[in-house]
Amino acid sequence: MKSFLRSVDVEFEDSLQRINRRYLFFQEEVTLAHRQSLENHMVQQKTANIAVREALCKSERNIIGDDGDPSKIVQPILAWLEWFDFQEPLRRTNTMRASGTGTWLVERAEFRHWLRDNEQDYLSRVLWIHGAPGVGKSVLCGTVIEYLQKRQAKNEAEVPPLAYFYYDSSFATRRTPFDICKALILQLQSQCPEPLAALQAAYRSAALHGRSHISDADDVFSLFGRVAAELGSLYIVVDGLDECTDIPTVIKWLLSAISSMASLRLNIFSRDTLKIRKGFAGFPSLDLTVDLMKPDIEIYLSESVLSLPCDTWQMKEQVLSILSRKADGMFLFAVLGLQTLQQANTIDDTLEMVESTPTGVYNMYGMILERLSTESDRRRSLAYKALRLISTSTRPLTWPELRAALSWDTNQQDFRPTSAPFKDAVLAILCPLVDYRIETDTFRLVHLSLYEYLIDETKQHQADQDVPHFLLDAKDAQGELADMTLAHIANDYLSRSIIVDSDQFPFATYATKNWCHHLSLSSFDPKRLRKYSDFVADADRRSIWILRWLLSEDMSFPLQQIVKLQKLVQDWLEKRNTATSSVDSLCDIQRALFRLDELPQPMPELRKISNFERLVCVRDLAREFTSAGKLHEGVRMFEDALCRAGAEDGRLEITSCWLLNSLGILYDQQGNAALAKETQKRALACQRQRLPPDHLDIVLTLNELGRLARHLGHYGEAESLHRQAHAILENHFEESDLHITWTKSALGRSLLKQGRPSEALQLHQQVLSVEVERLGKDHPHTLWTMSDIVRCLRDLNRLDCAINMQEEIVNRSSSVLGPKNPDTLWAMNSLGLLFDMAGNRTMAMNCQEAAYKGQIGILGKNHPHCVWTRDVLQKLQDGQICA
Repeated sequence: MKSFLRSVDVEFEDSLQRINRRYLFFQEEVTLAHRQSLENHMVQQKTANIAVREALCKSERNIIGDDGDPSKIVQPILAWLEWFDFQEPLRRTNTMRASGTGTWLVERAEFRHWLRDNEQDYLSRVLWIHGAPGVGKSVLCGTVIEYLQKRQAKNEAEVPPLAYFYYDSSFATRRTPFDICKALILQLQSQCPEPLAALQAAYRSAALHGRSHISDADDVFSLFGRVAAELGSLYIVVDGLDECTDIPTVIKWLLSAISSMASLRLNIFSRDTLKIRKGFAGFPSLDLTVDLMKPDIEIYLSESVLSLPCDTWQMKEQVLSILSRKADGMFLFAVLGLQTLQQANTIDDTLEMVESTPTGVYNMYGMILERLSTESDRRRSLAYKALRLISTSTRPLTWPELRAALSWDTNQQDFRPTSAPFKDAVLAILCPLVDYRIETDTFRLVHLSLYEYLIDETKQHQADQDVPHFLLDAKDAQGELADMTLAHIANDYLSRSIIVDSDQFPFATYATKNWCHHLSLSSFDPKRLRKYSDFVADADRRSIWILRWLLSEDMSFPLQQIVKLQKLVQDWLEKRNTATSSVDSLCDIQRALFRLDELPQPMPELRKISNFERLVCVRDLAREFTSAGKLHEGVRMFEDALCRAGAEDGRLEITSCWLLNSLGILYDQQGNAALAKETQKRALACQRQRLPPDHLDIVLTLNELGRLARHLGHYGEAESLHRQAHAILENHFEESDLHITWTKSALGRSLLKQGRPSEALQLHQQVLSVEVERLGKDHPHTLWTMSDIVRCLRDLNRLDCAINMQEEIVNRSSSVLGPKNPDTLWAMNSLGLLFDMAGNRTMAMNCQEAAYKGQIGILGKNHPHCVWTRDVLQKLQDGQICA
């Protein structure tokens, strides 16, 4: 029996060993199979990732217009820079220059010293050339530009690239610091067959953001620095700096560029004004005196008198002698004098006109206008009306535009096409006061000094008794243009048409773009107000105007530009106590965007409005709705639009996902964070299904979801979502990109909520340095970031630093937004809480009382801000801790 049991035990033991071996073998097989499956999955994932990356690269190339050939991206970059004919002002001034003139300037010691490569001498890299109005600065500037261009063509001493800019008072859109910077960048790229690396990167970033044209978001001043550094050395020539809208900013930027780049040289032509003299104090300068300019004037006159109708040399020599003496070194005077003499009919006329020619440019204007006053009533009226229009328009008018405007009947307040004058009649009556350019078919004043003469009230008393009839009241002139532009856009056909035939309605584009500008600068008139009220009473007409403006205005951030235009009109109305709600204005923009999405596609006339631009406008709208207590109306407006887009039956197109994003923002503003989160999730699902995984619309939605997660107290989830967004953005853009700074700000807030103030503070300080440089220290976004830093300092128990910075926020906000702005008052609330935490109950009470007084006045006592402040004040009075 024992033997039997022993054999059974042995057999059982063997069986167990066999089972164990097979188990181990099976386990190894499973492990091997798992590894093989994992390897296969990794290979498939790698292949998929490569395919996705290739698709993304292809998609990105399609967006930025890059098919792999670097030279082919130059044209898209120039279009992004808003290419214009920057050589036209140079050609125009060169036509007025006689051969052999201006050469003295390039031989002067001051110019030769500036021309030399003096990298060690900071001051010698700037030359400021100044003179009186009409002395010939622009013509001399053309001489310098042509001289440098000829040196470039000869490659003389490896001449650096040249960029130049003519400030032009005729163009309201070419007078800002942004304009000059953009124009210089445009010229530098125009001279290069290959794309400049700095520009290519900036263009790529803007294209991915959906910005079809360069804007403030592209940080043009920093971009110029990178472009200049890439080129190594550079000449910059600027004419008419005194016509810039912000002279100190331009000078500060240019001198900063000079100081940071030793091989950059700057030549400025301008009047001698206090701001410019102060800006260039200590730098070499040259005053264009009579003695310097007189030889050139004599050369110009000697050449030009040959074209006079008189045919005797004695007469021409007499004219030359008299005009040369009376010009007294003023080039504009010589031009006006010769053009006036061209109208002489006889030798006696010529002698009389030249003898009666006064001295000085302003006196010459007076003489020309005095002669105009002797014309027939019809011709005198035509001259006056044309001068008013050309002087007041925001840009040079084309002949079809001017002809249409001249057909305006002031008494009937309507256009009468049959009363429009002939072009030859206009040219004849306005010579020599107006410069007509054949190549562009445009009219402009002969010189800025003529506009200054026409609007100078002192001339009313100094001039001949007939001259004041031609002088302008700026507000009345603006009012006339406001009347005719308003009447034009209110036309029954135009007010219902999105696309307009410019041949049939040549004044439509100008009226669409500029009626707000002219109305805001006009004097008050009850009829004008009634005309405006009749136009804006129809919501359809308002939204069609905005649509037509969007289609005609080819610029970045057009929605924000429309908001600015509407603000101009609101300011004009407020002066008459007739302002309308800003909510209505923002609603008009949204309705126009809804209609833009509903238009048949594709339409080549349509410009793309990025979702980023739309959502910026929606956030403004949400704040305005909240302040006006009409948030429910905004929600209903977007819910209706979403239904029309087919969201309820699952037919929502990717182009309409912005509606879901917008509703999410509005739901959150209502305090319904859960519904807002679900709505943003719907948007994200749609985007992930139809867009590349790193599309910027996905980033926007991730950040919105992160913000909502923070509002719901899901701080870890918020951090994760913002980090996902940041991971996508950092693969595309530099750390200074505003999308990245916004994401960092949101990430910092989620970290602070998790009790990690040191990490949050580091992020917010990075953001602040970027915003101060790119947006300025007083920009609202900069102030918001400072508030984030204050909260971090508070949680780190650095209350003194927190209070100092919060006081700075209150002061800046009061200066920029106004002392009664809700944001300023809320900043005052926050300062009061900090004083309370620091144990200073008196200062805490003062801050809260000041905030409450302002909030009651603008928001009403039942507004949530007022209720909150009352509660805090009660706690302070009861001795409770408020923070």
